[in-house]
Amino acid sequence: MIGRKTLKQILMSLFSGMLFLTACGQSSSTQITPIPVVDKITATPSPIPTNTNTSVPTETLTSTSTPLPTVPTFTPTFDVSTIVTVTPAPKAECPKENSSLKLSFKFSDPNIRPEEKILNFLNNGGSMKTILGVLPSPYYPDSVRYEDLTGDGMPELMYAYYSGFGKFYIFTCSGGKYILFESKAESISIEFYRVLDMNLDSIPELVIITHSCTGGGCYKYYVLNWNGNSYVDLALGAYVDDVLDETIKDINNDGTLEIVVNSVPVPYFVSPPWRKETHTFIWDGKSFVAQQVEYAQPDYRFQAIQDGDLEASIGKYDKALNLYKQAIFHNSLEWWSPERQKYENDKLGWYVATPSVKPLEDKTEYSRLAAYAYYRIMLLHIMQGNETDAGTVFNTLQKKFGNDPYGHPYVEMATAFWNAYQSTHKMYDGCAAIIPYAVGHTEILTPLGSDYHGSQSHIYVPADVCPFRYNAH
Repeated sequence: MIGRKTLKQILMSLFSGMLFLTACGQSSSTQITPIPVVDKITATPSPIPTNTNTSVPTETLTSTSTPLPTVPTFTPTFDVSTIVTVTPAPKAECPKENSSLKLSFKFSDPNIRPEEKILNFLNNGGSMKTILGVLPSPYYPDSVRYEDLTGDGMPELMYAYYSGFGKFYIFTCSGGKYILFESKAESISIEFYRVLDMNLDSIPELVIITHSCTGGGCYKYYVLNWNGNSYVDLALGAYVDDVLDETIKDINNDGTLEIVVNSVPVPYFVSPPWRKETHTFIWDGKSFVAQQVEYAQPDYRFQAIQDGDLEASIGKYDKALNLYKQAIFHNSLEWWSPERQKYENDKLGWYVATPSVKPLEDKTEYSRLAAYAYYRIMLLHIMQGNETDAGTVFNTLQKKFGNDPYGHPYVEMATAFWNAYQSTHKMYDGCAAIIPYAVGHTEILTPLGSDYHGSQSHIYVPADVCPFRYNAH
């Protein structure tokens, strides 16, 4: 079985030339600068056929608004000032130790349950020092820990035992005796990772990492907290596949600590293209909840589009704007197509002995994705009340792609939104006008994200083209 560190080294070697740092930048609620009308785009697509029809057909732009379920705004940042500090319990009274008491069992005996033997030994007065002295040394230090988890000054024994698969146990002195907390899940490996106060309640938490399948997959992160009677998992068994590394740190400067996990898909199980992922679990006042996955810097134009849509959906408008600009202007971003995916799969040698010849560039993708990016920038301005700037971007979109056969459908969609929005100045009504357009023109969704865009891709549906369905503006 490949060890975790060995697996990480292999993966890092495989992808050292492919992975880039995750795009960074702070989210902001400040207004964004409009994109000016420009005549030159640095990402120059190859020539495409010109549509001689210069008018926008009005019959496709006046669809009746259809009632839609509203989409709530993104959740505000947790207010750390609301945290209630817990008063640590007084030092526990434990059974009186009998230093002459000897162990009557061996950990190597397959016919016993060592956790039960340890519990009985301690409650009969056995010394914790004796237990720590005979625990199987191969599992130390990751699988044995002796540290205070309740805030009462009395250390707890944390112990992982393997009989094939492993389980972890915590022995806590409470109410004059030792009580046993036992994990329900079994794992290939268990690591008592850290003991520290993550949510500022003055009681330390125990972070445990378990690995439940071979290779790099199936990692769970537990954050165990003492509630006065037992241990509760504040991370709800947070799950991440194909882990490279993890760290615990304060990434938003609010004082609480977050779990940050980097992962990369194992090539055999996914379809390209793929990028490094960053998973973050943040304290929301009740538990550590998963945030939107962040990806490494885009390599392909469609990835910039998808990343921009994700950032916009959580209110990070400046980051979204930058990503849409990349999709429009950065000629370093590559193209993608069904033929490109087949070629990249063949290069890996999974299904064919000889790779296929690299296909010619899809000359139509740029117009489609760039037109969509202008449309989404228009929405960003409207979301922030910048209607004049939105109008500037709308005019740019019409000028650049109104006569382009591949960008033209996105101009139609944007026009449908603009006309509906001008009537009521509500995002909901604009979205209600264009989602039916997307339902009737699903071909506009395919270049944004579909089954040929790889295992990490979002599969677009009509509602994705306008997710801001509430009456904020």
